[in-house]
Amino acid sequence: MKKLLLCSSLILIYLILGGLTWGNHIWLLCLTLISNFILSFFTYTKNKTYGKIEIGLLINLPFILILTLTCLFYNDFSRGFMYIIFMPLSTYLAYLFSVKKNILIPFFSFTFFFIISFFLFPNFFAFYKNNNSNKNDKLPQITLIDKYNKKINLHRNKIIVLDFWSTSCGICFKKFPNLEDTYLKYKNNSNIEIYAVHVPTRDDKFDLTIKILDSIGYKFPKLYSKSAKEIKDSLNIYSFPHLLIIKNGKIRFEGMLETKKTVIIYNIEDKLDKLLTED
Repeated sequence: MKKLLLCSSLILIYLILGGLTWGNHIWLLCLTLISNFILSFFTYTKNKTYGKIEIGLLINLPFILILTLTCLFYNDFSRGFMYIIFMPLSTYLAYLFSVKKNILIPFFSFTFFFIISFFLFPNFFAFYKNNNSNKNDKLPQITLIDKYNKKINLHRNKIIVLDFWSTSCGICFKKFPNLEDTYLKYKNNSNIEIYAVHVPTRDDKFDLTIKILDSIGYKFPKLYSKSAKEIKDSLNIYSFPHLLIIKNGKIRFEGMLETKKTVIIYNIEDKLDKLLTED
């Protein structure tokens, strides 16, 4: 019974923290690493029945095994990789603290967990999602309209940012403030145009989608795709959010919108600034 409780404890902690953080993976990773450290420390201190390696396996192995299988099933290690690597390290640091009783160990450990969560993880995530994102492909013909159902032709002599989104995509709405910040930074630059492009689902109503965006109050320009099938067939875009940066009629970047200052890999502002200085 004790072994079963120990094996399931980290899984339960992760699920609880997932609800408390509303799925914010940066905070979820940080708090899970800290919780694992605390759980491991008290287990090593209070439990003399099992050896140090056995305790580490009992705490981490079920959690890591389930997480690994989930990542393999979805073929996506962008969020799970950091847990798989650093959870055992968190337990080992807790073991050192239980033996040496040096207060610097938890101080160092928690600082390390913050660096992993708030710097290393966002950059790894950006690298994983945007790897091979630099392109030089001709932009296929796609039909985009404005809120008045008027067809819009993109300017070939400008840098165009298209952030494709869907009403069924919760992450898209969370990314809108980042897109707004980018738009406000470059709105006075006549060489750059930034748009949010809605891709309709089967149940979407055009007028209702416009009202949703208007009610949120973002200032970035909005465009609308006439057909989700056209976006899929022409651009091979099947999931959202999805970002394209276009220059001279060619797709130069295809990936996800990254604007945080801590993300130094594939940051959209760096991409735009480089394209602006490019001949």
